Amino acid sequence: MQVFADLHRSQGVSLRLGVRVEGIDSGGATAASVRLAGGTRIEADAVVAGIDATPRTSLAANAGLEVTDGIMTTAALRTSDPDIFAAGDVASAYHPLLGRHVRVEHWANALKQPAVAAAAMLGQEVRYEDLPYFYTDQYDLGMEYLGDARDGYDQVVVRGDLEGREFIAFWLKDGRVLAGMNVNVWGVTDSIENLIRSGHPVTADALADAGTPLDDLAAG
Repeated sequence: MQVFADLHRSQGVSLRLGVRVEGIDSGGATAASVRLAGGTRIEADAVVAGIDATPRTSLAANAGLEVTDGIMTTAALRTSDPDIFAAGDVASAYHPLLGRHVRVEHWANALKQPAVAAAAMLGQEVRYEDLPYFYTDQYDLGMEYLGDARDGYDQVVVRGDLEGREFIAFWLKDGRVLAGMNVNVWGVTDSIENLIRSGHPVTADALADAGTPLDDLAAG
């Protein structure tokens, strides 16, 4: 998102987007520079590599469990073997509200899902229904994101001051809110969640109007 790119540039960070790293040169026991495709060399005192994350599912696959992007589970975190459960980053759990399987790489899943799995093991009728969530703090900017728009959206609506980095952004499809991201605006995640769960269609004008309470939109 441009807001975050501009934030980092304002702090003196040089972003090189759409480039390929060809190699890292060392100076003795430490990195000295990074070589980019095309011959550009960036001097460095240290190099931090962030190269995605892949769930370790080989044990589950070798055991015959259904595996795609993670170990497939029901909403109760039961795998394709009814006697085996999976929870945390590795679990691709069916989400009742979203109507599809979702795997979330966040500590909240590892913290909250085990209680649901344990209850299911004890024969209770339970479902893990927490919406995907993550947050980040960067310089003087704090952000929380709730919901899931990865399956496709057709509109983004902003409420607040985008240039001032104090706003809420909403991702919608067919007029219904799929996800919300509050940036330097606090105490609104419950209202955003209510709006997502309600499934009520909303107009872009009402959503962008800070004078219209989100809970009123959720109530229809």
